[in-house]
Parts: sequence; structure tokens; C-alpha cells
Amino acid sequence: MRKAFTLVELLIVITTLPFVAIVLDRLLLALLIDIPRSSQLVQENTTLLNMLQQMQQDIDRAKQLPSSFAGQTASDKLFLIELPDGTVCYQLENGCVLRWQLTDTQRLDGQHATVWSLPNTVIQWQLWRKNDKGYAVEIETYIKHKLRKKWQKKMPGSYLYFTGVF
Repeated sequence: MRKAFTLVELLIVITTLPFVAIVLDRLLLALLIDIPRSSQLVQENTTLLNMLQQMQQDIDRAKQLPSSFAGQTASDKLFLIELPDGTVCYQLENGCVLRWQLTDTQRLDGQHATVWSLPNTVIQWQLWRKNDKGYAVEIETYIKHKLRKKWQKKMPGSYLYFTGVF
């Protein structure tokens, strides 16, 4: 009947324990930090693609891309699309993209507003004009991702949508 460990057994455990800890540390780091972070990136990219799909549908139906409407002026934070049934405004505001239905004097609230939360996404759009009429919009996007105290660009994309009106 043996009731204790031998000195050799203890030395083997003590020398192998740091190697096992290093392997488990990398595994735990992946499980606790990397997988949730990657999941968040995929979710934000999916939300961005949904917003871009809605914008593409609006631009495909567009009569024109006006530079101003109902007191709203197109800029790097505001984009206007005139549709057959009204005018739509896309606005970048506090990590969100808002889509508003505009009337001649104001924007409509309630069911006409759509909000996409994109807190870590950078969106830049530029209106292409010919003879002072907008005919296309170029959109560049990427997700800001902090890894080891450095900001990185993840999932960059560049999109170009034409209205069909030249």
C-alpha cells in the first residue's frame, strides 16, 4: 500500500506543468477572447451588408441623387436619394446609419425610420456628378478592430452604385 508520491514523480509533474499551462493558456485565450471578438466582427459586417443592400435597392429605383431636399444638404454624413414615391435620406450619426423618409418640409418619424447600429464601422461615401446631377455613389467601408493596442482595418470594402439616370 502506497500512500505518497515519490520524488521522481513530483519532479516529472513539476517540470511538465509549465508546458501544459502554456498550451492551455493559448486555448483559453482563443475561447475567451478571440472567438467572441471574431463573432462581433462578423455580426457588424452582416449589419453593414444589410444596410448596403437596402441602399443599393434605393439607388436602383432612384430618379436622381439630389444635392439638397427639404432643408437637408448632401454631405459626407448625409446622402439623399429621390425615389418615385418620395425622397430617402441616409445619415451617419453616432455609430449608426439612419434611413429616413423625407417629405417636402421635414423627415417622417416612426415606421419610416430604419437604424443600423455600426459602432466600429467607418463608412465614407462620395457622390459622382455630371452636369450638376448625381448619377452614382462610391462607398468605402471597413471595421475598426483593436488588437494588442493597435487599430486595424478589418473587412474593407468598396462599392459603386449607379442610378441608371445619366
